[in-house]
This record gives sequence, C-alpha cells and structure tokens, in this order.
Amino acid sequence: MVTAVDSLAVSVGSIDDLDRIVQMWWTLLEDQQSLDWRGEMEILTSNFNESRVERFLENRLRLGRILTAMKDGELVGICSISPDGFLLEGSHIVWVIADVFVGEHCRRSGVATALVKAAENECMKNGADEVRLTVYVMNDAARGLYQSLGYELVSHEYGRRLTSD
Repeated sequence: MVTAVDSLAVSVGSIDDLDRIVQMWWTLLEDQQSLDWRGEMEILTSNFNESRVERFLENRLRLGRILTAMKDGELVGICSISPDGFLLEGSHIVWVIADVFVGEHCRRSGVATALVKAAENECMKNGADEVRLTVYVMNDAARGLYQSLGYELVSHEYGRRLTSD
C-alpha cells in the first residue's frame, strides 16, 4: 500500500532502498544520542556494528516491517513495525511502531504523520487491534505529534545507569 500526499509517498520499504535506509538509520541513532546516549559514535559505527545493522535492517525489509517516506525520489523518513512479542495466545493483538524518523529538512511538514498513519494501516492489515510506541520524555515534538494522533500514555519506563562512563 502506498499512501501519497502531494509529492510524498509512504510505503512498505523495498530491499532496493536498503543502502539509503541504513544511512538514515545511522542518522537516527546519531540524532537520538542526546536523548539516549549509547556510546561514542566512532565505536558504534565500527565495521562489526555496521554489518549487524545492515543485516538487521535487511531482515526487517524482507519481513515488510520498515516503512519509507519518499519525496521527489528522496528518502525523507522511516519507521518500523513489529508484533509486540507477547507470548500468550489471546484475542487482543498489539503491534509496535518504532524508529519513527524524519530528516531534519522535512520535519514539521506532515511526513511523520503520514508514516505513523501508514504504519497503523500496515499493523491493522497484520491483524493488530492496537498499536503502541515509545517516545523519549524529552522529545516534546514527538510527544505532541503522537497525542495529536490520539495516542495516550499507557505506561512509564524507568532507567538507571549502573556504571559510570
């Protein structure tokens, strides 16, 4: 399914877009460092990690779990979807939307909204009754977007650093 608004097209990603998606995923990671520091970028981007990321994203693409936003042929946003991993069989199926990211030059132009709505549609096609997502408490813009789309706070997640880096 392709959702198109003006020159923006959102669809399930293609393996042909892997290189661009990998590049955008690294930009996402670097962008999130101020919200959730995971180590020095030169260590995170080692050959070993680059290979792992590429294999991970290739797998997600083959499963149809990455959505892309293209504007005039340029990749301007990505997000991923997956079942939430609840082990027990039940009648209420939850999927998760994650890694919603829009290139800085296209923010506040409806790309994230289009990505989330397309992700919701894909989750529904896969049998979801509900979608959930996680957002950093300091990310006011994303929190505002999700609230404007009808998302409600359902839990709090706490973290505590166990080592001093």
